[in-house]
Amino acid sequence: MTNPFLNWSTEQKASLSDLFPTINFRNIAVPNMSVGSNFFGNDPQHENLKVAAKRLAAFQLKNPDALLANGYLEERSFYNTPRFERTKNGTIEYRNIHLGTDFWLPAQTPIHTPFDGEVVISHHNDFHKDYGPLLVLKHKENGLEFYTLYGHLTIASLTKSPIGKYVKKGECIAYLGNEKENGHWLPHLHLQVITDLLGASENYNGVAFPSEIITWKSLCPNPSFLFIEDF
Repeated sequence: MTNPFLNWSTEQKASLSDLFPTINFRNIAVPNMSVGSNFFGNDPQHENLKVAAKRLAAFQLKNPDALLANGYLEERSFYNTPRFERTKNGTIEYRNIHLGTDFWLPAQTPIHTPFDGEVVISHHNDFHKDYGPLLVLKHKENGLEFYTLYGHLTIASLTKSPIGKYVKKGECIAYLGNEKENGHWLPHLHLQVITDLLGASENYNGVAFPSEIITWKSLCPNPSFLFIEDF
């Protein structure tokens, strides 16, 4: 069975420079933050942001010309907490499979849309380890409809890009938030592609239960499909 989004994406490629036009980079480096990695040392749940910031800065220093991007379908211990836990058939399961790509960039980095679109979600999901300020854009390209999700923004981004606003490719839609407003994370953009919004109007799953990953993988293709760069 053919996948309309995948068929379209093989011909229509944006560049990460369209998404981050103010960032100069020559390559992409992929920090390993998956379960079992020691990237954050003794803090696998990413709660000590001072330690996390030092480790991320050290990784960037080793890759000075790189844009840091990672996470699609990565199992992450960040989410191995009661808020993301359930018991199924007598077994504890965590919603910890990451459905987007994270780009680790400084707070206030401007985000530009790589495609024309309409803002359909503009909402502050103000919970610990949630998105904080979130935007979702609907795109229509050659008869195909899909969505891009932008998480961990500034609160002011929601005023800049309210629901119903139409934006053109290359337009600045948002800025990255800091840990005080972005859901308590190191500054980064969570970018996710969505083929079916499932009626959502304020939030959308950014992580999935392992037992449901086949369904969520089909709903949320790899964001790298949108871009000419490999990551």
